[in-house]
Amino acid sequence: MRALELIIEDAPCLEKLLHAEGFGLRLSVVVAPKLATLGCPSDSYGNTRILFGATEFQGLNTVSLTTVMRSVKILAVNLRIFDLDKFIGLMKCFPCLEKLYIKGRNSALPNFWRRKHRHLLKSLDICLKTVVLEYYWAISGQVQFASFFVMNARELEVLRLVVETDNNNDQFFAKQHRMLQMEKRASMGARLDFTTHRCHYYGLLPIKHVYDLTIADPFQCRC
Repeated sequence: MRALELIIEDAPCLEKLLHAEGFGLRLSVVVAPKLATLGCPSDSYGNTRILFGATEFQGLNTVSLTTVMRSVKILAVNLRIFDLDKFIGLMKCFPCLEKLYIKGRNSALPNFWRRKHRHLLKSLDICLKTVVLEYYWAISGQVQFASFFVMNARELEVLRLVVETDNNNDQFFAKQHRMLQMEKRASMGARLDFTTHRCHYYGLLPIKHVYDLTIADPFQCRC
């Protein structure tokens, strides 16, 4: 399927950029100094290519990293696989992110970040306050992925895990506190929040909220 092509050359007042369609996107943003909310880049379509100045993403893979978008505070992404390497590239491009929404089902890929990224973590300042992971089943790759934010996001306030109904019980919750090593969390104020509730989605965006531009965070479920 042909990708949607969008070029934004000079948008001094643009604050939200939302792509909810179920096909690829070729996006080029040259100047958008107030862009604060971005969604929903995806790695599900091979023809997706995103440029922010001189920074390029193919899908969600970082091809080149030159331009930094400090204005972006809220990001939502749609994943085939929970891949931490992709997110480290995204966090370098968007170093001031405060909210991150992740929708992904496949967790087969391991995320052994402690040794692989130990030098990077000394200089990477993660400003995230809210992280939401959908379809959390506590598979090894997901646990490793989530623990990265628990143990490295110094300003984290809440890690929200959207779980299946079968896992909505105190025994599962207690086990996740142990597996995610909450006692070693980087932010002492961080907490785990479990929910089974999901909005009805079109792509990653809650249908009811997409077209209401007065809502500061269109990815937050309000149903």
